[in-house]
Amino acid sequence: QALVSLGPGTGVATSRRCGLAMDCEPSNRALAERQGESSSAEELRANFRWFSLQFAVNHGVVTTPLVIATSHLSQHAGFIGNALLNIFTMLSALLFAVPLISMLGVKRTVVLGMSLYCLYVVLFACAALAGKEAVHTQLVLFSIGSCCGGAAAGMLWTAQGSYFARTVTLLSLKEGTDRAQLSSSLAGVFAALYLSLEVASKLAWAAMDAFDISSFVTSGLFLVVGIVSTLLMRRVLPLGGCAGASAGSSPLSQIQAVAALWSDPSLWLLSGLNLTFGFSAAFINGYVNAQFTAKQVGPWAVPMFAACTSLVAAILAKFFGVVGMRTGKGFLLFVGAVSFFCIPSSFFALNRCGGWKGWLIVLYFLQGAGRAVYESTSKGIFADFFPDASASAFANCMLQSASSFATCFFLSSLLTGPVLAQIAMVLSSLTPLGFLGAVTLRHLAEKRREMQETFSPDDEKALGS
Repeated sequence: QALVSLGPGTGVATSRRCGLAMDCEPSNRALAERQGESSSAEELRANFRWFSLQFAVNHGVVTTPLVIATSHLSQHAGFIGNALLNIFTMLSALLFAVPLISMLGVKRTVVLGMSLYCLYVVLFACAALAGKEAVHTQLVLFSIGSCCGGAAAGMLWTAQGSYFARTVTLLSLKEGTDRAQLSSSLAGVFAALYLSLEVASKLAWAAMDAFDISSFVTSGLFLVVGIVSTLLMRRVLPLGGCAGASAGSSPLSQIQAVAALWSDPSLWLLSGLNLTFGFSAAFINGYVNAQFTAKQVGPWAVPMFAACTSLVAAILAKFFGVVGMRTGKGFLLFVGAVSFFCIPSSFFALNRCGGWKGWLIVLYFLQGAGRAVYESTSKGIFADFFPDASASAFANCMLQSASSFATCFFLSSLLTGPVLAQIAMVLSSLTPLGFLGAVTLRHLAEKRREMQETFSPDDEKALGS
């Protein structure tokens, strides 16, 4: 009696007693997950595009208030709120994301994260409505909202990586396509949509600012869009069987699974681009924007050049996804590392941006090229290297990125512009070497596994003696 129809074109089971099967009893959730796994390759691809679109819309309308928080709120409230956001992002990725995926499933964890993102926008709007004079009220509202936003980011990106990896696995089984090629293609699709909607959201906010529309009204409109995308996300297929988040395991064991990957050298060898992006973004946003772009070109150029970064990343992400299917991800990782390396190296080599004026936009183009690789290829690499522990791997991936942003934020007084440039230069230089080291370790492990499979137990005993 539970299953009576399928949502048109979605493959989501519905029930007489409740809306979606995933929201009913565990048995019905399992039926919904099997329904998702039995979908055709074409349905899975359409489902992933829908998933990526709703994720991108929600993330775009939510992250825009984060960028402009310090200019629309009191400086103290904006600083404390952003600090709490960084802290709770790391805590969420480490402690909450994988246990929640185990208990709720990937789909419901994504919906929960998007809902918390919407709550972040609500509290930001209330803080903006209170006005900069109400310092205490703004501080309380935005602090609570930032805690919600940080918790959402940790669980949402971990769940997104798990959903992405599961889609790659199912498609590779149904189509017989190489897993690495699929992860390159799908990562490009996701990153292109994600970055395009980020640009659209920031331009929409800027346009409303130009028409003197209050931050409260703009936040309200963005909130509506975020809620709609959250509701539409409920249409995606559940896709059970997430690797690395076993249902029924205790939360402590799930946290231990995240920490267990720390002993795998590959996890740290692949961290280069995650760390480089954080320090390079801090160099561009915290130093180049204020010291050079705003002074040499004008304050108007800061958001304009930043939009160019996201636009370049959106265009190249899709292109890199196609190229990666032909060349492999190693070449694209090298391209991203070189792009990030060229930013600080040109800064030091060419008079530290003195007199660049309009040519400063080259740095933003390079940042966009590096970000395109970070948002697409880097995620695909993690999916390839940890297919049996995707949830734990992407939790660590998010933890690495969040830690680099948190380090730049909390040590901003010590990490001056030139210091950030030097760190980004070193990390970008080490990124390709780390990737080669991880590939070498994987090949050695595969050879060792093949040798063990060819030997019988008697042969192993003989070798041991």
